[in-house]
Amino acid sequence: MLITKGMKKDAWSKIIDIVAQIADKRPVMRFLVKKAEDKLWKDIVEEENDSIRPAQELKHAFVRNLLETTEKHLIRGILSKDVFHRMVKVFARNVFVKDISERDILKGDRKDEVYPSFLVLSPTQLCNLRCPGCYASSAGNTRSSLPYSIVNRIIKEKVDLWHSRFTVISGGEPFLWKMEGKGIIDLAREHDDNFFMVYTNGTPISQDLAWQMADVGNITPAVSVEGFEEKTDLRRGKGVFKRIMEAFQYLREAGVPFGISVQADRDNWDEVTSKEFLSFYFDEQGTFYGLLFQYMPIGRSYTLEQMVTPEQRLEMFKRNVWAVKEGGYNYIDFWNQGVMTDGCLAAGRMGGYFYIDWNGNVMPCVFIPYHQDNILQVYERGGTLNDVLYSSYFKEIRKWQSGYAYGKPALEKDNLILPCPIRDHHEAINAILHNHYRIKPSDEAAKEAIEDKTYHEGLIGYDQLLKELIDPVWQTEYKNTV
Repeated sequence: MLITKGMKKDAWSKIIDIVAQIADKRPVMRFLVKKAEDKLWKDIVEEENDSIRPAQELKHAFVRNLLETTEKHLIRGILSKDVFHRMVKVFARNVFVKDISERDILKGDRKDEVYPSFLVLSPTQLCNLRCPGCYASSAGNTRSSLPYSIVNRIIKEKVDLWHSRFTVISGGEPFLWKMEGKGIIDLAREHDDNFFMVYTNGTPISQDLAWQMADVGNITPAVSVEGFEEKTDLRRGKGVFKRIMEAFQYLREAGVPFGISVQADRDNWDEVTSKEFLSFYFDEQGTFYGLLFQYMPIGRSYTLEQMVTPEQRLEMFKRNVWAVKEGGYNYIDFWNQGVMTDGCLAAGRMGGYFYIDWNGNVMPCVFIPYHQDNILQVYERGGTLNDVLYSSYFKEIRKWQSGYAYGKPALEKDNLILPCPIRDHHEAINAILHNHYRIKPSDEAAKEAIEDKTYHEGLIGYDQLLKELIDPVWQTEYKNTV
Protein backbone atom coordinates (compact mmCIF):
# COMPACT_ATOMS: atom_id res chain seq x y z
CA MET A 1 0.00 0.00 0.00
CA LEU A 2 2.17 2.84 -1.28
CA ILE A 3 -0.24 5.48 0.03
CA THR A 4 1.11 4.62 3.47
CA LYS A 5 4.76 4.83 2.45
CA GLY A 6 6.83 6.70 4.99
CA MET A 7 4.14 6.75 7.68
CA LYS A 8 4.98 5.13 10.97
CA LYS A 9 2.84 2.32 12.35
CA ASP A 10 1.79 4.35 15.40
CA ALA A 11 0.65 7.23 13.17
CA TRP A 12 -1.73 4.97 11.26
CA SER A 13 -2.89 3.33 14.48
CA LYS A 14 -3.83 6.70 15.95
CA ILE A 15 -5.71 7.71 12.80
CA ILE A 16 -7.61 4.42 12.75
CA ASP A 17 -8.47 4.80 16.44
CA ILE A 18 -10.04 8.16 15.57
CA VAL A 19 -11.87 6.77 12.54
CA ALA A 20 -13.24 3.81 14.52
CA GLN A 21 -15.27 6.21 16.67
CA ILE A 22 -17.04 7.93 13.76
CA ALA A 23 -20.10 5.67 13.47
CA ASP A 24 -20.71 5.62 17.23
CA LYS A 25 -20.30 9.35 17.86
CA ARG A 26 -22.56 10.98 15.29
CA PRO A 27 -22.74 14.37 17.06
CA VAL A 28 -18.96 14.84 16.77
CA MET A 29 -18.50 12.96 13.50
CA ARG A 30 -17.30 16.03 11.56
CA PHE A 31 -14.84 16.89 14.33
CA LEU A 32 -13.38 13.36 14.29
CA VAL A 33 -13.03 13.29 10.50
CA LYS A 34 -11.32 16.71 10.50
CA LYS A 35 -8.96 15.56 13.25
CA ALA A 36 -7.99 12.49 11.21
CA GLU A 37 -7.52 14.59 8.06
CA ASP A 38 -5.20 17.03 9.84
CA LYS A 39 -3.04 14.18 11.13
CA LEU A 40 -2.97 12.62 7.67
CA TRP A 41 -1.74 15.89 6.15
CA LYS A 42 1.05 16.13 8.69
CA ASP A 43 2.18 12.52 8.28
CA ILE A 44 1.73 12.06 4.50
CA VAL A 45 2.72 15.52 3.25
CA GLU A 46 4.59 17.63 5.80
CA GLU A 47 6.80 14.97 7.38
CA GLU A 48 7.55 12.86 4.30
CA ASN A 49 11.20 13.35 3.33
CA ASP A 50 12.68 12.78 -0.13
CA SER A 51 9.27 12.91 -1.77
CA ILE A 52 7.54 14.63 -4.65
CA ARG A 53 5.13 16.95 -2.86
CA PRO A 54 2.30 16.96 -5.44
CA ALA A 55 2.35 13.15 -5.33
CA GLN A 56 2.06 13.17 -1.53
CA GLU A 57 -0.75 15.74 -1.74
CA LEU A 58 -2.60 13.44 -4.12
CA LYS A 59 -2.18 10.49 -1.74
CA HIS A 60 -3.47 12.63 1.11
CA ALA A 61 -6.47 13.73 -0.97
CA PHE A 62 -7.37 10.12 -1.76
CA VAL A 63 -7.37 9.03 1.90
CA ARG A 64 -9.17 12.27 2.87
CA ASN A 65 -11.84 11.49 0.27
CA LEU A 66 -12.29 7.99 1.67
CA LEU A 67 -12.84 9.44 5.14
CA GLU A 68 -15.32 12.05 3.96
CA THR A 69 -17.18 9.55 1.80
CA THR A 70 -17.45 7.23 4.80
CA GLU A 71 -18.94 10.08 6.82
CA LYS A 72 -21.46 10.95 4.08
CA HIS A 73 -22.53 7.35 3.57
CA LEU A 74 -23.03 6.77 7.30
CA ILE A 75 -25.20 9.88 7.47
CA ARG A 76 -27.19 8.78 4.39
CA GLY A 77 -27.63 5.34 5.91
CA ILE A 78 -26.15 3.53 2.89
CA LEU A 79 -23.13 2.26 4.83
CA SER A 80 -24.11 -0.19 7.54
CA LYS A 81 -22.68 0.57 10.96
CA ASP A 82 -21.83 -3.14 11.39
CA VAL A 83 -20.10 -3.29 8.00
CA PHE A 84 -18.22 -0.08 8.83
CA HIS A 85 -16.80 -1.64 12.01
CA ARG A 86 -15.82 -4.76 10.06
CA MET A 87 -14.02 -2.54 7.52
CA VAL A 88 -12.12 -0.78 10.30
CA LYS A 89 -11.12 -4.09 11.89
CA VAL A 90 -10.26 -6.05 8.75
CA PHE A 91 -9.24 -3.48 6.14
CA ALA A 92 -7.84 -0.64 8.22
CA ARG A 93 -6.22 -2.51 11.11
CA ASN A 94 -5.20 -5.75 9.34
CA VAL A 95 -4.32 -4.49 5.85
CA PHE A 96 -3.04 -0.97 6.59
CA VAL A 97 -1.35 -1.48 9.94
CA LYS A 98 -0.71 -5.11 10.84
CA ASP A 99 0.27 -6.38 7.38
CA ILE A 100 2.50 -3.43 6.53
CA SER A 101 4.28 -3.57 9.87
CA GLU A 102 4.86 -7.32 9.65
CA ARG A 103 6.17 -7.10 6.07
CA ASP A 104 8.61 -4.35 7.04
CA ILE A 105 9.91 -6.51 9.88
CA LEU A 106 10.27 -9.55 7.60
CA LYS A 107 12.14 -7.60 4.94
CA GLY A 108 14.49 -5.74 7.26
CA ASP A 109 17.74 -5.00 5.42
CA ARG A 110 17.36 -7.92 3.01
CA LYS A 111 17.24 -6.00 -0.27
CA ASP A 112 16.53 -8.98 -2.51
CA GLU A 113 13.47 -10.16 -0.58
CA VAL A 114 9.99 -8.99 -1.55
CA TYR A 115 6.58 -9.34 0.09
CA PRO A 116 3.64 -8.42 -2.16
CA SER A 117 0.82 -6.61 -0.39
CA PHE A 118 -2.00 -8.25 -2.35
CA LEU A 119 -2.92 -10.74 -5.05
CA VAL A 120 -5.30 -10.61 -8.01
CA LEU A 121 -7.06 -13.92 -8.53
CA SER A 122 -9.57 -14.98 -11.20
CA PRO A 123 -11.15 -18.25 -9.99
CA THR A 124 -13.27 -18.65 -13.13
CA GLN A 125 -13.39 -17.59 -16.76
CA LEU A 126 -17.15 -18.20 -16.86
CA CYS A 127 -19.26 -15.10 -17.50
CA ASN A 128 -22.90 -14.47 -18.37
CA LEU A 129 -21.91 -11.58 -20.69
CA ARG A 130 -19.73 -11.49 -23.81
CA CYS A 131 -18.24 -8.01 -24.00
CA PRO A 132 -16.18 -6.84 -27.00
CA GLY A 133 -12.53 -6.40 -26.08
CA CYS A 134 -12.76 -8.48 -22.88
CA TYR A 135 -9.22 -8.92 -21.51
CA ALA A 136 -10.16 -12.43 -20.32
CA SER A 137 -12.08 -13.46 -23.47
CA SER A 138 -14.82 -14.62 -21.08
CA ALA A 139 -18.21 -15.96 -22.16
CA GLY A 140 -20.92 -18.40 -21.12
CA ASN A 141 -19.13 -21.36 -22.70
CA THR A 142 -15.75 -20.70 -21.04
CA ARG A 143 -15.98 -23.06 -18.08
CA SER A 144 -12.36 -23.10 -16.87
CA SER A 145 -12.29 -22.69 -13.08
CA LEU A 146 -9.97 -23.31 -10.14
CA PRO A 147 -11.03 -25.75 -7.41
CA TYR A 148 -12.17 -24.09 -4.18
CA SER A 149 -9.48 -25.98 -2.26
CA ILE A 150 -6.75 -24.42 -4.44
CA VAL A 151 -8.13 -20.89 -4.07
CA ASN A 152 -8.46 -21.46 -0.33
CA ARG A 153 -4.83 -22.60 -0.16
CA ILE A 154 -3.62 -19.57 -2.13
CA ILE A 155 -5.36 -17.16 0.26
CA LYS A 156 -4.01 -18.91 3.34
CA GLU A 157 -0.51 -19.18 1.90
CA LYS A 158 -0.17 -15.51 1.02
CA VAL A 159 -1.14 -14.57 4.58
CA ASP A 160 1.42 -17.01 6.00
CA LEU A 161 4.23 -16.11 3.59
CA TRP A 162 3.69 -12.38 2.98
CA HIS A 163 1.32 -11.14 5.70
CA SER A 164 -1.04 -10.13 2.91
CA ARG A 165 -4.72 -9.94 3.87
CA PHE A 166 -6.03 -8.05 0.86
CA THR A 167 -7.22 -9.98 -2.20
CA VAL A 168 -8.67 -8.74 -5.47
CA ILE A 169 -11.03 -11.20 -7.15
CA SER A 170 -11.55 -10.85 -10.90
CA GLY A 171 -12.93 -13.05 -13.66
CA GLY A 172 -14.88 -13.99 -15.65
CA GLU A 173 -17.77 -13.22 -13.37
CA PRO A 174 -16.64 -14.12 -9.82
CA PHE A 175 -20.15 -14.46 -8.39
CA LEU A 176 -20.84 -17.30 -10.83
CA TRP A 177 -17.89 -19.30 -9.51
CA LYS A 178 -19.00 -22.37 -7.57
CA MET A 179 -16.59 -25.24 -7.03
CA GLU A 180 -16.73 -28.08 -4.51
CA GLY A 181 -20.04 -26.59 -3.35
CA LYS A 182 -18.52 -23.23 -2.36
CA GLY A 183 -18.14 -19.75 -3.82
CA ILE A 184 -16.99 -16.19 -3.05
CA ILE A 185 -19.15 -15.68 0.05
CA ASP A 186 -17.82 -18.92 1.53
CA LEU A 187 -14.26 -17.80 0.82
CA ALA A 188 -14.84 -14.45 2.55
CA ARG A 189 -16.46 -16.13 5.55
CA GLU A 190 -13.65 -18.68 5.87
CA HIS A 191 -11.00 -15.96 5.70
CA ASP A 192 -12.72 -13.40 7.87
CA ASP A 193 -9.43 -11.63 8.68
CA ASN A 194 -8.98 -10.82 4.95
CA PHE A 195 -10.60 -8.09 2.86
CA PHE A 196 -11.83 -8.87 -0.66
CA MET A 197 -12.51 -6.50 -3.55
CA VAL A 198 -14.53 -8.29 -6.24
CA TYR A 199 -14.71 -7.06 -9.84
CA THR A 200 -18.18 -7.92 -11.16
CA ASN A 201 -20.49 -6.98 -14.02
CA GLY A 202 -23.14 -6.45 -11.36
CA THR A 203 -25.90 -8.55 -12.90
CA PRO A 204 -25.65 -11.47 -10.39
CA ILE A 205 -26.10 -9.10 -7.43
CA SER A 206 -29.56 -9.86 -6.06
CA GLN A 207 -31.11 -8.59 -2.84
CA ASP A 208 -30.13 -11.86 -1.19
CA LEU A 209 -26.49 -11.67 -2.36
CA ALA A 210 -26.21 -8.07 -1.16
CA TRP A 211 -27.34 -9.10 2.32
CA GLN A 212 -24.90 -12.03 2.29
CA MET A 213 -22.10 -9.53 1.59
CA ALA A 214 -23.33 -7.37 4.46
CA ASP A 215 -23.36 -10.41 6.71
CA VAL A 216 -19.70 -11.33 6.08
CA GLY A 217 -18.72 -7.64 6.04
CA ASN A 218 -15.35 -8.07 4.31
CA ILE A 219 -16.34 -7.77 0.62
CA THR A 220 -16.66 -4.72 -1.58
CA PRO A 221 -17.91 -5.24 -5.17
CA ALA A 222 -16.45 -3.07 -7.95
CA VAL A 223 -19.14 -2.98 -10.65
CA SER A 224 -18.14 -2.47 -14.29
CA VAL A 225 -19.74 0.43 -16.17
CA GLU A 226 -18.83 2.05 -19.49
CA GLY A 227 -20.46 5.41 -18.87
CA PHE A 228 -24.20 6.08 -18.75
CA GLU A 229 -26.90 3.72 -20.05
CA GLU A 230 -26.22 4.00 -23.78
CA LYS A 231 -22.50 3.23 -23.66
CA THR A 232 -22.82 0.60 -20.92
CA ASP A 233 -25.50 -1.31 -22.83
CA LEU A 234 -23.64 -0.88 -26.12
CA ARG A 235 -20.69 -2.88 -24.79
CA ARG A 236 -22.32 -5.11 -22.19
CA GLY A 237 -25.75 -5.82 -23.65
CA LYS A 238 -29.21 -4.27 -23.66
CA GLY A 239 -30.70 -3.91 -20.20
CA VAL A 240 -27.41 -4.37 -18.29
CA PHE A 241 -27.37 -0.75 -17.09
CA LYS A 242 -30.82 -1.11 -15.50
CA ARG A 243 -29.71 -4.33 -13.77
CA ILE A 244 -26.66 -2.49 -12.44
CA MET A 245 -28.91 0.25 -11.04
CA GLU A 246 -30.96 -2.46 -9.29
CA ALA A 247 -27.75 -3.95 -7.87
CA PHE A 248 -26.73 -0.54 -6.53
CA GLN A 249 -30.11 -0.23 -4.81
CA TYR A 250 -29.73 -3.64 -3.16
CA LEU A 251 -26.20 -2.77 -1.99
CA ARG A 252 -27.33 0.58 -0.54
CA GLU A 253 -30.19 -1.08 1.32
CA ALA A 254 -27.82 -3.68 2.78
CA GLY A 255 -25.24 -1.03 3.65
CA VAL A 256 -22.43 -2.59 1.59
CA PRO A 257 -19.80 -0.16 0.23
CA PHE A 258 -19.38 -0.60 -3.53
CA GLY A 259 -17.27 0.88 -6.29
CA ILE A 260 -17.22 1.15 -10.04
CA SER A 261 -14.68 -0.23 -12.47
CA VAL A 262 -14.45 1.76 -15.69
CA GLN A 263 -12.67 1.10 -18.98
CA ALA A 264 -11.85 4.28 -20.88
CA ASP A 265 -11.29 4.02 -24.61
CA ARG A 266 -11.26 6.40 -27.55
CA ASP A 267 -15.05 6.48 -27.70
CA ASN A 268 -16.09 6.94 -24.07
CA TRP A 269 -13.13 8.63 -22.32
CA ASP A 270 -14.79 12.05 -22.35
CA GLU A 271 -17.97 10.72 -20.74
CA VAL A 272 -16.30 8.66 -18.00
CA THR A 273 -14.11 11.58 -16.87
CA SER A 274 -16.86 14.21 -16.99
CA LYS A 275 -18.26 16.00 -13.96
CA GLU A 276 -21.72 14.71 -14.87
CA PHE A 277 -20.46 11.12 -14.70
CA LEU A 278 -18.80 11.68 -11.33
CA SER A 279 -21.87 13.38 -9.89
CA PHE A 280 -24.23 10.63 -11.07
CA TYR A 281 -22.25 7.66 -9.81
CA PHE A 282 -20.69 9.12 -6.67
CA ASP A 283 -23.15 11.74 -5.44
CA GLU A 284 -26.44 10.20 -6.60
CA GLN A 285 -25.80 6.46 -6.66
CA GLY A 286 -23.53 6.33 -3.63
CA THR A 287 -20.42 4.82 -5.21
CA PHE A 288 -17.65 4.64 -2.61
CA TYR A 289 -14.68 4.53 -5.02
CA GLY A 290 -13.93 4.32 -8.74
CA LEU A 291 -11.13 2.55 -10.61
CA LEU A 292 -10.43 3.86 -14.10
CA PHE A 293 -8.51 1.60 -16.48
CA GLN A 294 -7.53 2.80 -19.92
CA TYR A 295 -8.27 0.29 -22.67
CA MET A 296 -5.41 -2.18 -23.10
CA PRO A 297 -5.06 -3.90 -26.48
CA ILE A 298 -5.11 -7.48 -25.18
CA GLY A 299 -7.76 -10.20 -25.06
CA ARG A 300 -10.68 -10.74 -27.41
CA SER A 301 -10.43 -8.78 -30.69
CA TYR A 302 -7.62 -6.54 -29.45
CA THR A 303 -6.98 -3.37 -31.45
CA LEU A 304 -4.70 -0.37 -31.07
CA GLU A 305 -7.43 1.83 -32.53
CA GLN A 306 -9.47 1.79 -29.30
CA MET A 307 -6.67 3.14 -27.09
CA VAL A 308 -7.09 6.74 -25.98
CA THR A 309 -4.84 9.05 -27.97
CA PRO A 310 -1.87 10.71 -26.23
CA GLU A 311 -3.80 14.00 -26.25
CA GLN A 312 -6.87 12.36 -24.72
CA ARG A 313 -4.71 10.70 -22.10
CA LEU A 314 -3.20 14.02 -21.06
CA GLU A 315 -6.67 15.54 -20.70
CA MET A 316 -7.75 12.50 -18.64
CA PHE A 317 -4.76 13.10 -16.38
CA LYS A 318 -5.74 16.72 -15.78
CA ARG A 319 -9.37 15.82 -15.11
CA ASN A 320 -8.43 13.04 -12.70
CA VAL A 321 -6.16 15.29 -10.65
CA TRP A 322 -9.09 17.71 -10.32
CA ALA A 323 -11.52 14.89 -9.45
CA VAL A 324 -9.34 13.65 -6.58
CA LYS A 325 -7.86 16.88 -5.19
CA GLU A 326 -10.65 19.40 -5.84
CA GLY A 327 -13.76 17.33 -6.53
CA GLY A 328 -13.33 15.08 -3.52
CA TYR A 329 -13.94 11.86 -5.46
CA ASN A 330 -12.17 8.54 -4.81
CA TYR A 331 -11.55 8.01 -8.54
CA ILE A 332 -8.14 6.72 -9.55
CA ASP A 333 -6.82 6.52 -13.11
CA PHE A 334 -4.29 3.72 -12.70
CA TRP A 335 -1.84 4.48 -15.46
CA ASN A 336 -1.99 8.26 -15.24
CA GLN A 337 -1.64 8.21 -11.47
CA GLY A 338 1.43 6.04 -11.12
CA VAL A 339 2.58 8.60 -8.56
CA MET A 340 0.04 7.01 -6.17
CA THR A 341 1.82 3.66 -6.29
CA ASP A 342 5.43 4.68 -6.98
CA GLY A 343 5.14 3.13 -10.44
CA CYS A 344 4.27 -0.30 -11.80
CA LEU A 345 2.88 -2.76 -9.22
CA ALA A 346 3.39 -5.94 -11.25
CA ALA A 347 5.51 -9.06 -10.68
CA GLY A 348 5.12 -9.12 -6.89
CA ARG A 349 7.25 -6.13 -5.93
CA MET A 350 6.97 -4.67 -2.41
CA GLY A 351 3.57 -3.00 -2.23
CA GLY A 352 2.53 -4.78 -5.42
CA TYR A 353 0.94 -8.00 -6.65
CA PHE A 354 0.86 -10.71 -9.26
CA TYR A 355 -2.04 -12.42 -11.01
CA ILE A 356 -3.36 -16.00 -11.10
CA ASP A 357 -6.02 -16.98 -13.64
CA TRP A 358 -8.69 -19.74 -13.81
CA ASN A 359 -6.19 -22.23 -15.28
CA GLY A 360 -3.64 -21.57 -12.54
CA ASN A 361 -1.36 -19.61 -14.86
CA VAL A 362 0.61 -17.01 -12.91
CA MET A 363 1.24 -13.71 -14.65
CA PRO A 364 3.03 -10.54 -13.51
CA CYS A 365 -0.09 -8.46 -14.17
CA VAL A 366 -3.67 -8.79 -15.38
CA PHE A 367 -2.57 -6.92 -18.51
CA ILE A 368 0.59 -8.93 -19.25
CA PRO A 369 -1.00 -12.24 -20.39
CA TYR A 370 2.18 -14.33 -20.44
CA HIS A 371 3.26 -16.85 -17.83
CA GLN A 372 6.25 -18.97 -16.88
CA ASP A 373 4.64 -20.84 -13.98
CA ASN A 374 1.34 -22.52 -13.22
CA ILE A 375 0.33 -22.67 -9.56
CA LEU A 376 -1.26 -26.11 -9.94
CA GLN A 377 2.04 -27.50 -11.23
CA VAL A 378 4.00 -25.61 -8.56
CA TYR A 379 1.84 -27.17 -5.85
CA GLU A 380 2.11 -30.64 -7.43
CA ARG A 381 5.89 -30.52 -7.12
CA GLY A 382 5.74 -29.34 -3.51
CA GLY A 383 6.33 -25.63 -4.13
CA THR A 384 4.67 -22.46 -2.85
CA LEU A 385 3.73 -18.99 -4.09
CA ASN A 386 7.31 -17.94 -3.39
CA ASP A 387 8.58 -20.23 -6.16
CA VAL A 388 6.70 -18.00 -8.58
CA LEU A 389 7.64 -14.79 -6.81
CA TYR A 390 11.36 -15.49 -7.22
CA SER A 391 11.20 -16.78 -10.81
CA SER A 392 13.67 -15.29 -13.30
CA TYR A 393 10.72 -13.80 -15.21
CA PHE A 394 9.37 -11.82 -12.26
CA LYS A 395 12.87 -10.84 -11.12
CA GLU A 396 13.57 -9.33 -14.53
CA ILE A 397 10.43 -7.19 -14.40
CA ARG A 398 11.27 -6.05 -10.86
CA LYS A 399 14.73 -5.13 -12.08
CA TRP A 400 13.15 -2.90 -14.74
CA GLN A 401 10.87 -1.32 -12.11
CA SER A 402 13.85 -0.53 -9.88
CA GLY A 403 15.78 0.95 -12.77
CA TYR A 404 12.82 3.12 -13.76
CA ALA A 405 11.43 4.49 -10.52
CA TYR A 406 10.59 2.17 -7.64
CA GLY A 407 12.92 2.58 -4.68
CA LYS A 408 14.90 5.41 -6.28
CA PRO A 409 15.34 8.85 -4.67
CA ALA A 410 12.65 11.32 -5.75
CA LEU A 411 14.92 13.33 -8.05
CA GLU A 412 16.03 10.17 -9.87
CA LYS A 413 12.59 8.70 -10.61
CA ASP A 414 11.48 8.55 -14.21
CA ASN A 415 8.02 9.68 -15.35
CA LEU A 416 5.40 8.16 -13.03
CA ILE A 417 2.55 9.43 -15.20
CA LEU A 418 3.79 6.77 -17.65
CA PRO A 419 4.46 3.81 -15.31
CA CYS A 420 3.29 0.74 -17.26
CA PRO A 421 5.90 -1.51 -18.95
CA ILE A 422 3.53 -3.15 -21.43
CA ARG A 423 1.57 -0.02 -22.28
CA ASP A 424 3.94 2.94 -21.82
CA HIS A 425 7.31 1.18 -22.30
CA HIS A 426 6.38 -1.62 -24.63
CA GLU A 427 9.89 -2.06 -25.97
CA ALA A 428 11.08 -3.01 -22.46
CA ILE A 429 8.46 -5.68 -21.76
CA ASN A 430 8.73 -7.03 -25.29
CA ALA A 431 12.46 -7.62 -24.76
CA ILE A 432 11.80 -9.40 -21.44
CA LEU A 433 9.15 -11.63 -23.00
CA HIS A 434 11.40 -12.64 -25.87
CA ASN A 435 14.42 -13.21 -23.64
CA HIS A 436 12.63 -15.84 -21.53
CA TYR A 437 12.20 -18.95 -23.63
CA ARG A 438 9.92 -20.62 -21.06
CA ILE A 439 7.28 -17.90 -21.18
CA LYS A 440 3.95 -18.94 -22.68
CA PRO A 441 0.91 -16.92 -23.81
CA SER A 442 -2.19 -17.39 -21.65
CA ASP A 443 -4.56 -17.73 -24.62
CA GLU A 444 -4.78 -17.52 -28.42
CA ALA A 445 -5.18 -13.73 -28.40
CA ALA A 446 -1.97 -13.36 -26.38
CA LYS A 447 -0.18 -15.76 -28.73
CA GLU A 448 -1.35 -13.76 -31.72
CA ALA A 449 -0.26 -10.47 -30.15
CA ILE A 450 3.28 -11.58 -29.29
CA GLU A 451 3.80 -12.69 -32.90
CA ASP A 452 2.22 -9.55 -34.39
CA LYS A 453 4.99 -7.23 -35.61
CA THR A 454 2.52 -4.46 -36.46
CA TYR A 455 1.14 -4.62 -32.91
CA HIS A 456 4.57 -4.12 -31.34
CA GLU A 457 5.59 -1.37 -33.74
CA GLY A 458 2.30 0.41 -33.13
CA LEU A 459 2.69 0.34 -29.34
CA ILE A 460 6.31 1.51 -29.50
CA GLY A 461 5.27 4.39 -31.76
CA TYR A 462 2.44 5.24 -29.35
CA ASP A 463 4.92 5.32 -26.47
CA GLN A 464 7.15 7.77 -28.29
CA LEU A 465 4.24 10.16 -28.80
CA LEU A 466 3.23 9.79 -25.13
CA LYS A 467 6.75 10.59 -23.98
CA GLU A 468 6.99 13.73 -26.13
CA LEU A 469 3.66 15.03 -24.82
CA ILE A 470 3.72 13.99 -21.15
CA ASP A 471 7.40 14.11 -20.12
CA PRO A 472 7.28 17.94 -19.94
CA VAL A 473 4.23 17.70 -17.62
CA TRP A 474 6.09 15.31 -15.33
CA GLN A 475 9.11 17.59 -15.30
CA THR A 476 7.27 20.83 -14.53
CA GLU A 477 4.37 19.66 -12.34
CA TYR A 478 6.13 16.91 -10.35
CA LYS A 479 9.88 16.56 -10.73
CA ASN A 480 10.68 20.27 -10.26
CA THR A 481 8.64 20.40 -7.04
CA VAL A 482 10.78 18.01 -4.98
